[in-house]
Amino acid sequence: MILRCPNGNGVSSGMGYLWQLTSGSVLRFLFVPRYPKLKIIPLVLAPQLPLHGIASGVFPYLGGSVSVDLLRSVVMAYESAIVPGRQGAKLAAKAPGVLIDPAVYVPQARTEAETLFDYDDWLMRQRAAGVPLILTDTPRIPNRDISALRKALARWDMIDEPTLVVLPIEPWWLREGLPDLIEEVRAAGRPVAVVLLHRYNGLDIKGAVAGLLKFAAAVRPLPVVLLRSDISAVGAVAHQAFAGFVGWSANSRHGPLPMRRPDGDDERDESPSVLVPALNDYVKTSKLSVFARIRRMDVLRCDDRVCRGDSLLRIADLSETDLRNGRMLACLHNLASTEQLARRVLAAADPREAWWETCNAGARSIASLAGSGVSLPLHRWLRQWLELGSPAHDYRPVG
Repeated sequence: MILRCPNGNGVSSGMGYLWQLTSGSVLRFLFVPRYPKLKIIPLVLAPQLPLHGIASGVFPYLGGSVSVDLLRSVVMAYESAIVPGRQGAKLAAKAPGVLIDPAVYVPQARTEAETLFDYDDWLMRQRAAGVPLILTDTPRIPNRDISALRKALARWDMIDEPTLVVLPIEPWWLREGLPDLIEEVRAAGRPVAVVLLHRYNGLDIKGAVAGLLKFAAAVRPLPVVLLRSDISAVGAVAHQAFAGFVGWSANSRHGPLPMRRPDGDDERDESPSVLVPALNDYVKTSKLSVFARIRRMDVLRCDDRVCRGDSLLRIADLSETDLRNGRMLACLHNLASTEQLARRVLAAADPREAWWETCNAGARSIASLAGSGVSLPLHRWLRQWLELGSPAHDYRPVG
């Protein structure tokens, strides 16, 4: 059975059709290519080495529970994708072009002391899956631990396959530890992927955004990839990071650290987060109805190739009655909206300027809601991008 959208049979786009199929209560999504893909080449201000296995740009970071059919169609539509963990390795073996993040940095219950690189299990898994680019299996690199950083940068440095060194670090390394991080990466001379570990969003930490950009500029022409990120990956690539992989859900948008829920916290909001293009930020679907109540439907309108001008309230409505399928629809919307944002920013004459204007427009929209009695926070990561300025806008502190 085909779920028909308001505009007709499925959702059409310049890249193809997105069909939404149901069998019982399970949604399935399949991209069918229609037109040639649009290649976005970021503005290059300084020489940069190639990274064999992926192109420069912004790509999806999916969950390990995604179906093989969906994974194949996402790669067909977006050219590349990453899936994490052992389940991701099984999926990647069935979907050519997919990368595997060993995600050894994810907190897990352990019965014995953690060791750094005890065997090559993850190298063998990736080779068996035939991935175009090997990602190293680095656990969390503690703050101030130069020895662990050096070991991570030397991991699998003798193999013939193209390899990307994964650096799971906390924001400290982009602030106090930045000189050491730059020195060691330069000395190693290898492309790196930064996973910023934090309980929420590592780029909320003061100075983290500036530190990330300074790091990418200082180690150039070595490629720097932002792994497991949110839409800040678009800003990073606009400022000459090589690539960014944006999580399609809150669970895959940030490097996790252990987080203890408060005692008696039974009111956790399980609704999915969606990217609201008008705000350039993510909002829980349970909070979207407030915009309808104040008659600001313009905030909810979305023109990506999943929503096609419809309201984001349809995701909220589905999530209330069918949380599983609501989350899937939210994930697909997040992919499509991120793609739309990346295309617009990276195709601009100056992507840095386009990114700053996007952040500024989102901040202005958030501020305009106060007049209707709705107070939304201007998140610290967004505030930092604004304060950095752009070629046409000087540094400005945001009050």
